[in-house]
Amino acid sequence: MLTHRRLLRSALLRPPLPASLLRTPRPVLAKRLALSVLCCGTLAAAGILPTMGPKSDAPSTTKAAAMGAAADRGTQAASRDKQRSASAAPSTSAPAAPAPAQSAAPAPVAAPATPAAPATPSIPGLDQYQAENAQTIVNVGTQLGVPTRGKVIAIATAMQESKLYNLDVAVDYDSLGLFQQRPSTGWGSPGQLTTPSYAAQAFYARLMDTQGDWGCLTCAAQRVQGSAFPYAYAQWEGLADSVVSALGN
Repeated sequence: MLTHRRLLRSALLRPPLPASLLRTPRPVLAKRLALSVLCCGTLAAAGILPTMGPKSDAPSTTKAAAMGAAADRGTQAASRDKQRSASAAPSTSAPAAPAPAQSAAPAPVAAPATPAAPATPSIPGLDQYQAENAQTIVNVGTQLGVPTRGKVIAIATAMQESKLYNLDVAVDYDSLGLFQQRPSTGWGSPGQLTTPSYAAQAFYARLMDTQGDWGCLTCAAQRVQGSAFPYAYAQWEGLADSVVSALGN
């Protein structure tokens, strides 16, 4: 009933009817109006015409939701397109420079080995210590340019004086070393006289002044040493020849 009233009111509020309708007789007009109202009500009841009630917000809400969902789908699609473009685009960054190859550290070069001193040969009649002292006497004579005969005289003298042992304790006055030289008579200090190379050099220095007597080993040795037993030197001449020959003159 309420719907029919609203339809009737709507029909009454419409713009003025045309003049042709106004000249229509009222009974006919009323009949037409009633028929129009009845038709509108039937159409409204069938859902063909919208009702005159208050507008519902449901369609607007549904439409807004649909628009929001569409916007979200559009945003997601744009994001995926952007990601695909970024992955497909070639990298513009410069390739990383290869790390420089580290060269292997050079192997340490071994220092050349110091040549070992030639071993003193074994000499019959002498132990190793005596042979080493005899080697020193011969080497010093070679360095000073002393002839072989002078080396033989030096070895024979040392055999008589110390048996080729470097005596660092005086046993006859203050005599020391291989040649039993005395510090008190100007041969040198105790430390020098007990150094085999120095003792041999001191002996050769005086022996070189007696070359005229070298034919006589006893004479030459006695001129240098001034021993109380001058004839004792000669007994070692044969051994001295063998030692100098074995040690390479």
